[in-house]
Amino acid sequence: MAKQEVKRRANGTFKSSGNPLTQFKPGESGNPNGRHGSMADLFKELAEVEDGKGKTRKEKILDKILKMAENGSLKAAEIYMNRVEGKAREYVEQKIIKDEIIIE
Repeated sequence: MAKQEVKRRANGTFKSSGNPLTQFKPGESGNPNGRHGSMADLFKELAEVEDGKGKTRKEKILDKILKMAENGSLKAAEIYMNRVEGKAREYVEQKIIKDEIIIE
């Protein structure tokens, strides 16, 4: 087998291959009607199933989380707030100490 030459720019990124007239333009998807994962479709379908009282599973789960949060469950309150307000940004503090090694 012949070894293929990798075409890269000076900064290490790949050069475009092919005809620029047929390549996708910025903001244009290569798969506009893209297929979602089958598990995601299944979960969405199951979440929308209604019971005899007209409530979906998704609504029942949200009601349960809210009741648990009202009764003092911090985990339920955290789940709810993370979904509604978004997760809080986490910061990691790093200290780099440069120690000198002295060999006598």
